[in-house]
Amino acid sequence: MSEQNKITQTEVFSGEFWQVSLMKQLLEEHGIYAVMSNEFMSIIEPAALGSAYINRVSLMVSQENYELALSLIEEYNNSSPLEE
Repeated sequence: MSEQNKITQTEVFSGEFWQVSLMKQLLEEHGIYAVMSNEFMSIIEPAALGSAYINRVSLMVSQENYELALSLIEEYNNSSPLEE
């Protein structure tokens, strides 16, 4: 594989499966391809793995989308809930 074809992925968010799924959807709605890492490990019983692995899932994006992804996640986290 040539250097041009290599895509470096960087962790942009981590948390429980449901949180990472929500952030993945947010990014993809803005045209940013994101990949979840360790998503299957999050469903294994925590006692079998130890406390270091409890529900930890990572969200990865390409290096070129890293800044925009961080910005979108930060904006989402700082937004106020909608009132009905």
